[in-house]
Amino acid sequence: MKERAGIQSVEVGFALLDVLAKAEGPLMLRDLAAAAGMSAAKAHRYLVSFQRLALVTQDNASTRYDLGPAALQLGLASLSRLDPVKLARERMAALMAEIGHTVALAVWGNQGPTIIHWQESPHAMTILRLGDVMPLLTSATGRCFAAFMPQDLTTPMVKAELARIQKMKRPDVPATQADVKTC
Repeated sequence: MKERAGIQSVEVGFALLDVLAKAEGPLMLRDLAAAAGMSAAKAHRYLVSFQRLALVTQDNASTRYDLGPAALQLGLASLSRLDPVKLARERMAALMAEIGHTVALAVWGNQGPTIIHWQESPHAMTILRLGDVMPLLTSATGRCFAAFMPQDLTTPMVKAELARIQKMKRPDVPATQADVKTC
């Protein structure tokens, strides 16, 4: 496929924004230009335009350049348009093919980790249904959520689950709230 024509100066100037985005903080002109692979004079001309557009700011005291409010606005607009569930679903078939096992996608629902999609392996018997709520202590999905969700959300569910499973005396299941923290 033939590469489409673009505006080279936009692509060249973007190198400066890319360097600023990857930097740990504001940069001096010489360092910014060097990292973008251009002369300081050339970088300065781009930076003046980026300042006019509020993509870049320059600190008056230190003269260092950093990303500006328009860059933040662009980033926030991009984040607000992301659909993490869609992104995850698009990758599930390849992951299932790579590992050879059914892959499930769960989100935190009002009852706990809830299955919202799965990609079934052709040679597996799956007993999942959409809307299934996974137990926090006896499923890998639940344990992941229990480990990373705020405790104020998981503690009541963990206590209820502990009360149900303590009678089983299973060595692979935490027996107390303190044990849950070490899983």
